[in-house]
Amino acid sequence: MSHPLDDEEQALAEAAFRLPVPPTSAVRTEARAAQVAGIAVVVSFVAALIAFAGRRPGLSGGNGVGDVAAVIGGVVAAIVLPLAYRHSYDHPQHHWLVERPAWRRYLGLLALAAVHGAIAFMAAWAGFRIFQQAFGSLTMDPFAGAIATSIVGGLAAYATYQSGARMNSYLLSNLLATYLGAGVLTSMVTTTNPNWWEVNFSVLGAANSGVAWAFNATLVTGGIVITMLAEYVTRDIQALAAYRADNAEAHAGAPKEVRGDVKTRPVLVCLVLMGILLACTGLVPVDVFMPAHNTLATSMSGAYVALVVGLPKWVPGLSRTFQVTGFVMLGGAVLAVFLWYPLAYYNMTAMELFVAGVVLGWLVLLIRNVAAALEDARRRALSDLLGS
Repeated sequence: MSHPLDDEEQALAEAAFRLPVPPTSAVRTEARAAQVAGIAVVVSFVAALIAFAGRRPGLSGGNGVGDVAAVIGGVVAAIVLPLAYRHSYDHPQHHWLVERPAWRRYLGLLALAAVHGAIAFMAAWAGFRIFQQAFGSLTMDPFAGAIATSIVGGLAAYATYQSGARMNSYLLSNLLATYLGAGVLTSMVTTTNPNWWEVNFSVLGAANSGVAWAFNATLVTGGIVITMLAEYVTRDIQALAAYRADNAEAHAGAPKEVRGDVKTRPVLVCLVLMGILLACTGLVPVDVFMPAHNTLATSMSGAYVALVVGLPKWVPGLSRTFQVTGFVMLGGAVLAVFLWYPLAYYNMTAMELFVAGVVLGWLVLLIRNVAAALEDARRRALSDLLGS
């Protein structure tokens, strides 16, 4: 049964209501994202007016609205990301970011800026190409074109700031999947070799493909992002182990996966190897030295297999459904290889696409399941605290 407040408690409660509420980190992030987006709108509008002066650009192609908007959106995203990402250091669980060597911090920051810039560029470029198909020969005057471009610039700035300031393993995994998928798809549709798929996937990175730099840069940048993701994931696993260790007393009779028996080093090694090998695969295109290129790509698959097989032992307590799904996906990748050789059901390109999709999809599932296990551990710790 509740009891009325005495005079002192009443005074304290009234004083608390009168105190100004300091803005939370989330509130500051929203405010800054809106401010940065507003500046980007103005700058993009002015830049587009200059670019469209004296002509009526189409929606896409021929330095049209889409081409200019894509370049401006990409540049805006690449500039905004470093401004936003430094705010992610303020999160209590991300202080380790500052402790990394300077070269790793700057390399990771450069890769993230490139990824956000590329996604903004590709999204705008593809979007305006679709609109061009829908509206046919529509053209715009400089003012209308500048308005459309400023919207792209504002959206790129807002989305990039939100992503950079709130960066975590889950967002980074989604970003990686989006970037690799969009980058490879863009390389496919812009290659000057229409029969590339008859040879193999890596032909997109050959010099005669016309877009070799785009494909190879996607692999290199994606590899760097995977090494960053490895650090985020292992920190999440360490946090999971710490929560489980703290709960060991309360759960003395529980199985060992509840008591905190995890190993982060092998997970880190496998993920870092995958990132380094993917980056090196892009640095050594297939037409430069095919044996080394193929060895690097195959070795990356080997690191993935080791991670899938060893994960139940290294990080026990993850969902059994996830563990079974991982082995099923691994089996699917093996089947895809057999369908190529020796069964010759399809060509090497189809096999590479399938295996790449399996590896990328499993990485995203890994991040989600580690995050879910960590959330359960936090709730258990909070429940024990409130119950004590």
